[in-house]
Amino acid sequence: MTSLRLLGLAALALPLPLALGCGARTALSSQGFASSSCSSTAPICVQSASDDPCHPPTTVAATCDDAAHEWTCPAGARVYARAADSPPTCLPFHQTGVSAVGGWGLGSIARVPTDDGRCLWVADSAKLGDGTLARNVAFLADTTAPFGTCPTESLMKPTPIVTVEGPNDPSIVVQIDGGYRLAGATHVLYRLFRIDAASPVGVDEVGGGVGRWDATTQRIVIPPPGQYPWGLDLDLGDAQLVSGDGHAYVWGCAQPGMFLLQGCELARLDANDQVELFTPNGQWVATTDPSQGATLFGSGTWTSSVVPSASGVRHVYVADFGSTIQSHVAPAATGPWTDGPDVAACDLPSSSDPKAFCAGPIVHLEHLELSDPTRPGELPISYGVGTTGTPTSNADDYWTRLVWK
Repeated sequence: MTSLRLLGLAALALPLPLALGCGARTALSSQGFASSSCSSTAPICVQSASDDPCHPPTTVAATCDDAAHEWTCPAGARVYARAADSPPTCLPFHQTGVSAVGGWGLGSIARVPTDDGRCLWVADSAKLGDGTLARNVAFLADTTAPFGTCPTESLMKPTPIVTVEGPNDPSIVVQIDGGYRLAGATHVLYRLFRIDAASPVGVDEVGGGVGRWDATTQRIVIPPPGQYPWGLDLDLGDAQLVSGDGHAYVWGCAQPGMFLLQGCELARLDANDQVELFTPNGQWVATTDPSQGATLFGSGTWTSSVVPSASGVRHVYVADFGSTIQSHVAPAATGPWTDGPDVAACDLPSSSDPKAFCAGPIVHLEHLELSDPTRPGELPISYGVGTTGTPTSNADDYWTRLVWK
């Protein structure tokens, strides 16, 4: 029987098949004091994370240049700036020559940090300026733009970024689910699908695991098909959160029994990608057997987000074929989890396509360089748009959205 996770793909029969699928905020430093040399108010300075370029910046104190009587930011920092107004509808990388971004994998945008200090945004596929359909295309947002600016342009040419090790197999499709830095290295969560004309959705999921960043080739490297550290019954990769204990928490949402949701279990991966599963009795066990894991909450197909909050952690998700971004909250990643408030209504082409829905929300907070350190309650969220009906002729109707809520 085809799973709901795969059936969700059939609802996204758009002209361009795409799957999109990079710390907590800090309070402001004590600033704003006057000096005998600098009589004006000190500016807010922001500085990017040194190890993980996909982590949000922090605020740092300005210093007074007594000779020039001017405030300066420390080396590597910049003066804080905020866009006058964030756009009501932001279509990421809309001005890069790519004709569509959104759709296929019920996700939005995966972020992957690199060893050389960049945070790449990876789209499952994109139609390039010459009409070529390319998969796993990377973009680079301008991290120096004022906070709240829609990243409509890319600092790099949209570039295919994934290599699968082993013999070339054109029937294999790669979905990048997100990346994180741990122990000085980049780890990339992925899923593999095989094109299957007999499948009702055109593909079958075959496995997933952890890839790496190759600094020499400047590409994400995926292990050969068949080398899967966990099975489809666990299917890790829906959400991830780097913890403070030398692990990455990774959720897999493959457990049945919920209406328009799949049950999500929690694993933690160490620097060597070794897996331990969180059990109902609160223990971590070295296993990938989902029958031993605890189901913590439900989520829609493929991707969601777990991020820090003022009271603990927050899970942001959309139920399958939904129109509202919802949340769960907990004091810690291990729970207990309860229903939280709705976050936002999705921007959908309801008048022209009443069967449109949103999916795969990614909060650009825990692993994204665009979060504003002066607004700890703000959630920048990207999400995908699909339809169970006939899509309109306007590609922008189904372009991935980025909103600030």
